[in-house]
Amino acid sequence: MPPLFCSTRRVLVIFRICWWDGWLANSLHFTHSFLPYTVDFHDTAGQPGAPPRPVSPVRPASRSEASSNALGQASLFAGPNPTPPRTPAANADLVEFFSQLQPSASTHFPKPHDPRSLVRSDSHVPEWGSGVFFNQPRSRAGPPPPDDILEYTKREELPEGNRSRSVRFKPSPKGVRRPRSTSGERQPWRSEWTVEPAVQGNGGLANAVRAATNAGDLGDVIWVGTVGFPTDSLEEATKTEIYEKLEAEYDALPVYVSDSDFDGHYAHYCKTILWPVFHYQIPDHPKSKAYEDHSWVFYVNLNQAVADTIVKSYKRGDIIWIHDYHLLLVPGMIRKKLPDAQIGFFLHTAFPSSEVFRCLSVRKELLEGVLGANLVAFQSKEYAEHFLTTCSRLLIVEATNEGVQLDNHFVNVVSRPIGIDPKGLMTAREEPAVQEWIDVMSERYKGKKLIVARDKLDHIRGVRQKLLAFELFLNKYPEWREKVRSIKNPSRFVLTMCIR
Repeated sequence: MPPLFCSTRRVLVIFRICWWDGWLANSLHFTHSFLPYTVDFHDTAGQPGAPPRPVSPVRPASRSEASSNALGQASLFAGPNPTPPRTPAANADLVEFFSQLQPSASTHFPKPHDPRSLVRSDSHVPEWGSGVFFNQPRSRAGPPPPDDILEYTKREELPEGNRSRSVRFKPSPKGVRRPRSTSGERQPWRSEWTVEPAVQGNGGLANAVRAATNAGDLGDVIWVGTVGFPTDSLEEATKTEIYEKLEAEYDALPVYVSDSDFDGHYAHYCKTILWPVFHYQIPDHPKSKAYEDHSWVFYVNLNQAVADTIVKSYKRGDIIWIHDYHLLLVPGMIRKKLPDAQIGFFLHTAFPSSEVFRCLSVRKELLEGVLGANLVAFQSKEYAEHFLTTCSRLLIVEATNEGVQLDNHFVNVVSRPIGIDPKGLMTAREEPAVQEWIDVMSERYKGKKLIVARDKLDHIRGVRQKLLAFELFLNKYPEWREKVRSIKNPSRFVLTMCIR
């Protein structure tokens, strides 16, 4: 099997001659649940139902407040809810670098408002429909299932029209806005709008494709995915305008689905069911079964909408490349309508062992969907082996080291880790703001070793375990306490752990 990637710099050139020798593509369809572009609406602040403008930045802790907290003996090994000490107060001249600022497009993107600039990963951005970075409609999706399985059963027994009234809402956590219900008035989002770089989507994929395109390794590239915000509030004319602009100027085909379909697909099935299971966290609480029953139909609906968009724009000779666990069913859906299409699928997350994957009630449907591709690629050899074993055990098909043999075609299975865009990163490193950060960090931590991690604060990332390991290291080797610092960079803000 020829190498999947042509070189380190050409990180994701998977579908040129280096994949199928002698096959040339008219166009390459990159498909992800989110497009690398979204829309920012202007002059909507005074309209009914418009999201509020960002609030003022959070006040940084004063020197006395931070110092008093830092002096306490905190440990993650003891106490019911242990809390690590605050970061010692920054010097007055550096306070603007270490204050907790409200996220915005200007602070999130290296080049704000440039849709074709370097972007970041979707795993460190606000959830879909939150409207933190841009002025966008809120979701009109209905409420999720009740937490209690008994309440869920009672709700399912009610007539369809009475189900929403039976749900008892819990208070939203501070700072989190609950999605709007479907009963609200329709919001006329007809103001001016601009195309902006998206905060959702796979930033590594977008950067890699952009780098390969700029280097001349890719020809015509067409992006397929959703626009990254709820669209039920948009009028059909506005949707058409957005579609035409993205198609004509950005080679992107937006997929419009209802707010309920996307919320059930992304927030419920992907994040509550697939994401934990793929990382060996089996949902064992009552809500998991309710969420699976509730959201599977939405997962199917969105996958079908994406597949239909690809089929509609497909031309003979095009190559289709589908990405990640959000779209596991799309390869099989396309294969049913385009039997001769060349389809690839790349999973950016882990793939669990067969003992874990079989816990999913729709395990066969998911596997058969992925096997609609001609080639399936994973981040590591371990994930590829898990996939082959799972197909063999659950589908009773012949699986070899090279792939899976089906009745009508052979599916190649390989492992190729995603790379980075070194040229783009080096260019971004030369930006004045980045250089200023480098100077500040170099001065602030002069003579010290730094352990830097960038993790989202959820139970999958193992942040607590990393902090425990760091504390254990300092307890075992006290001579390093003044020589090393651990910097955690979670979602939306920077948190520095200085454990003494």
